[in-house]
Amino acid sequence: MSDTAQLEQETTEAVSENRQNLNERLQRIREDGDLSDSAKERLRNQATQEASERHSEIVGEYERSTAETLEQNEQRIYKLSYPADNLTATQKEAFRASYRDSTFHCLNLPEADLERMMRRAQLTGDRALEQACYAESVDRGLFGVANAYRDRHPEAREAWETYSEARRWAESNEALLGRALLSAAGNPGGA
Repeated sequence: MSDTAQLEQETTEAVSENRQNLNERLQRIREDGDLSDSAKERLRNQATQEASERHSEIVGEYERSTAETLEQNEQRIYKLSYPADNLTATQKEAFRASYRDSTFHCLNLPEADLERMMRRAQLTGDRALEQACYAESVDRGLFGVANAYRDRHPEAREAWETYSEARRWAESNEALLGRALLSAAGNPGGA
């Protein structure tokens, strides 16, 4: 199960449990013959308030976890892939410097020029330039260039697919979770 699917399941279960606990508590209050109507009203309000606070905690944790998952996946997309050799710290820094320089050369290039530059980087084995072209294409939504890179680099394809899944999941479930919460708040146990 993916991280996003597990988070969705845990959040759904927590919201359902909170709603069920509220419904049970409201039912006990309704059935308590020893309580006056005003005491029942006060206890119902208290139970609803506590359930609402718990719901806010659940939503807050969901939002934090979702943001963290998206950030981790986004970092994977832009993570530098160093050449396969065992590199020293100095060599890694030189590669990062080359990448930074390549990034500036790629900024705002027309798509056709970016494609040509990435093709040339592949032919010459300039991995830093190739990665810079990929990052620029991702930033600008140039899927032809980005997909060509992902076709040659399975680790980039896997990172992109994971990121895309997490992004779609977060956007679609944010609306669904909001509607579920409004529904629960609008009808707390049928009281």
